[in-house]
Amino acid sequence: MRAVAQRRGQPLFRARLLDAYEGKCAITGCSALEVLEAAHVLPYRGDHTNRVDNGLLLRADLHTLFDCQLLWITAENTVALAPALLATDYVSLQGQALRLPASRANHPNPAHLAEHARACHARHLLQSD
Repeated sequence: MRAVAQRRGQPLFRARLLDAYEGKCAITGCSALEVLEAAHVLPYRGDHTNRVDNGLLLRADLHTLFDCQLLWITAENTVALAPALLATDYVSLQGQALRLPASRANHPNPAHLAEHARACHARHLLQSD
């Protein structure tokens, strides 16, 4: 069993994301609440980072891939995958449109998504050298 560290404010952050994304994964639309997690776009650095616009509601496996910089969201709000995932079952997610919250105020911050994407690209450039 994987141990999950619970950060201060994490339950409220998750509840807000569940509400914003209507209880569905932002990528797959999965509605099994037991596997939906609150993912930070920019890493958790205290309560000020527990903002809905710095979060995505993701299925647990996708949250792991996002945190491991193997999956990111493009400027066009579509899913991009690291080369290592293109020969896996996850390839079907490549180019998938992100499901955005109804309220524009709850959309992920484009600058945060871009920063995460840059970090992912940098990681994969280093690995290919």
